[in-house]
This record gives sequence, structure tokens and C-alpha cells, in this order.
Amino acid sequence: MNKVQFMSHIEDAFVRRKEILKKKEKEYSSGRDRLEQFYRAGAAQNILPTEALIGMATKHFTSITDMCKDPSNYTTNQWNEKLDDLCNYCDLLNALVTDINE
Repeated sequence: MNKVQFMSHIEDAFVRRKEILKKKEKEYSSGRDRLEQFYRAGAAQNILPTEALIGMATKHFTSITDMCKDPSNYTTNQWNEKLDDLCNYCDLLNALVTDINE
């Protein structure tokens, strides 16, 4: 993959991930606080919201780990779905840490 192809690939991934975040916001947020689900999950488990988020992200990471054992068994769409979700959890963690530290 040359530089132009790689940059196009990255831009496509950013667009996909942004659309997923918009869709998930409607599913998981009351509209007041985009990170509220992690605060609530943490409170319910008596752990930090960051720990709750990592617990949720772990599901995607372990699934990707299994997929890596035989990558050709999965379609590009399957890979995109799992990897986009995991990348979005990293962005959500970054936002959550920022929110906590402010």
C-alpha cells in the first residue's frame, strides 16, 4: 500500500468511525452527557468509569485477537466493524480522561 492509498484508507476509517459514534450516541446517551454510560457503569460496579470503559472495550479486543488467528476467514467489513469499535473506545477513553481531569 503506497502513501496515497494509506492516507485514503485512514480518511475512510475516520469517516466510518465518526458515523458510528453519531449512531451510538443516539443509542447510549440521553443527550446530556456523551460519557454518562461509563460513569453509570462504573458506579454500578463500584469501579472508576475508565475501568468500566476498558471492560467494555475488552470484548472487542478479545474478538479481534481471535480473528487474528486466521485473518482471511473474515471479510473487510467484519474487520472494519471490530477495529472501528475498538478505535472508538480509545477515543472515548481519551475524552473520559479529559473529562475526569477537568
